[in-house]
Amino acid sequence: MNKFQQMTLFFCIGILPVQLLIALPPIYILILAFFVALGVYKWAKWLSFLLFGFVMATGYAAWINNNGLPRDLESKEVLISGQVIGLPIQTDRSTGFLFKVDKVLSPANIVAFPTKIRLNWYNLDKQVRSAERWQLLVKLKRPHGLINPHGFDFEKWLFQQQIGATGYVRKSTNNQRMGEASRWAIGYWRESLKKYLEEALNEQQQAGIINALVLGDRQSITPGEWRVFRQTGTSHLIAISGLHIGLASALFFGVVRWFVLRLPTLRGSATRCAIIVSIAAATGYAALAGFSIPTQRALIMLVVIMGGVFWQRHYNPFHVISMALLAVLIYDPLAPMSVGFWLSFCAVFIILHAVVGRMEKVGFIKQLLYAQWWVSIGLMPLVLYFFHEVSLVAPLANIVAIPFVSFAIVPMLIIALLIALIAPSAGAYALKFSALLIDVLWQFLEALASVDYSTLMMPEVSIFACITAMVGVVFLLMPKGFIPKPLVCVLFLPVLFPIHEKSLAYGEFKLVLLDVGQGLSAVVHSADNTLVFDTGAKYSEKSDLASRVLVPYLNSVRTKQIKQLIISHGDNDHAGGAQTVLNTFDVNRLYTSVPELFKGYNPLHCENTISWHLNGVLFEFINPSADNLFEGNNASCVLKVSSVNGSVLLTGDIEKSAEYSLLQYKGHQLKADVMIAPHHGSTTSSSEKFIKAVDPDVVLFPVGYKNRFGFPKQEVIERYEKQGSRRLDTARHGAIIVRFYNHQGPRIESVREQTAKFWNWRH
Repeated sequence: MNKFQQMTLFFCIGILPVQLLIALPPIYILILAFFVALGVYKWAKWLSFLLFGFVMATGYAAWINNNGLPRDLESKEVLISGQVIGLPIQTDRSTGFLFKVDKVLSPANIVAFPTKIRLNWYNLDKQVRSAERWQLLVKLKRPHGLINPHGFDFEKWLFQQQIGATGYVRKSTNNQRMGEASRWAIGYWRESLKKYLEEALNEQQQAGIINALVLGDRQSITPGEWRVFRQTGTSHLIAISGLHIGLASALFFGVVRWFVLRLPTLRGSATRCAIIVSIAAATGYAALAGFSIPTQRALIMLVVIMGGVFWQRHYNPFHVISMALLAVLIYDPLAPMSVGFWLSFCAVFIILHAVVGRMEKVGFIKQLLYAQWWVSIGLMPLVLYFFHEVSLVAPLANIVAIPFVSFAIVPMLIIALLIALIAPSAGAYALKFSALLIDVLWQFLEALASVDYSTLMMPEVSIFACITAMVGVVFLLMPKGFIPKPLVCVLFLPVLFPIHEKSLAYGEFKLVLLDVGQGLSAVVHSADNTLVFDTGAKYSEKSDLASRVLVPYLNSVRTKQIKQLIISHGDNDHAGGAQTVLNTFDVNRLYTSVPELFKGYNPLHCENTISWHLNGVLFEFINPSADNLFEGNNASCVLKVSSVNGSVLLTGDIEKSAEYSLLQYKGHQLKADVMIAPHHGSTTSSSEKFIKAVDPDVVLFPVGYKNRFGFPKQEVIERYEKQGSRRLDTARHGAIIVRFYNHQGPRIESVREQTAKFWNWRH
């Protein structure tokens, strides 16, 4: 490792700790660190570069943080003007799009305002297109997302994308299109190409995959297709990044070089001409993908590599990768926050180590097999750390899929687009042939995905276990004789056999109130038993909160079977994800107040005569009655879970009528240590007498941040405070875990507070 590579390494190491910060240091600390870095440069260059990396990344993070929405503008109407960026996302309910704010028109004299925001417009009569200029009346809120165990950190994603606020467009006559998209704008051409693809493919089954490969637009890929990609470890094939940028560049490089070599006057400059054209082609492909962060990173790496060739610099491959790494980090100091950063650079490093400089010369096929094997083994710790699952059939899938995509599908798509520039109808036939090629590959991937045990699921892998396993990867890549390979395998044990959470004993149980926004989904764990109470909302055929929150959580804790699934009533925010759960897990028993919605699953009507004991824990329904006196919200299943360690009351959406009935007929059963507030804290529920009868030590509100109903209502909060109940809600605390064990009373944990980082929302 030469000095340049060492300095790049220390610069990168200085950047990494920024991701672990709960809060950013004050500016004077950064200034002090910067001058210390300058002061020690002559005597300790490694320390100097480490400090430079830390200062640059922290300063960049502070700049992004300062570009957020001021608190006093939350939930207020703001009139803005600007430009639509990226491709709008159309759903059955709304149009979602990114908006670059040029000016705040009202209120006046706004000093700080984000330059990039994320909007939804629920007026489907309005057509919003990329690169158009609009004046819009909006309501915004600070970046806020769902926070759950093992869940996707939406707030981190917003921070990486430099999105300073989210919100929606208000109904107003002020909403006006101020200008059409310029023909010189990238967005215009992306929008035009998207329309052409829709017309040319005419609802072809593989249209969504082609959109992803050409435009980086993955909104049309179905949940079923995502499942196949995930189970075969081929999701990277539809993300326009290093592979696709490199393929486009290589194709144009080869064609241009072949052509120029046949021109006597330019033959001597054939390679340089090919490099210029290949970089231009790669830049154009990245532009079609909207210059997303992965394409930016891939383009920088390509320019560095091609630049070395252009100026005839004979660097070894690891030096080139170091240069590319440094260029990416200077361009985006927070790139290590992205999963793609780690997977892409580590994959390139592993391939080089496994292939370059080996004494043994092997053929192309054998080299391809070697590379795929090493990448699968080498990236396994990272894949398990980030995604908690790894595809066991990925090596076989990628050995076939990568060459097929590289040498057949992507070249055919590029050729089809070039033909379309001259003859759109002929280009459409070429696109349909590309769809046929994808269909051939798809049959192979579906067959692999259907294999039993195609994926290995793991609970959360610690950062220590991941680092230990990556050290093992480095040792495995060392030449033979450096360290015994069987000994190295010991380093993989922490990631393959992670430490599990202590099993629940007899009489112990745990409540996990998941953060599903304005809805409800809770899980009750006892020894050898998992109960799910409601499943959150469904937004569309492609999106529901069960698939985004509940299923990932249950997979992460290695749930194989749900013993009891309870759907309290039929409202979407409680029952929307039920079908996803039923399709994903083996459900032993389904209880609900609306059995007519689940014909074919042998549902049982939840009635106040049903109870059961499991592992020293009592589960009992106390609403509705067998006489079916109520309907709708008031007919919600109400479940009480209790043991010697405490009790919890799950109330669904019951309102005062059902509360009065419970007070009259079940008053002796209402007392509970913890209660999930009825109807999310609406004034139609939580009557004073009911609160007094339950007398909870802790009340939990499942609510969405800045929800349109204003739940929980202040007067309801005051009722619980009067009773002396401690209050938590999912909007402020994320998922809430309540443990009942050792006769200690309920132990409350807030996932948001436990996992908070500097980019996360604060009260």
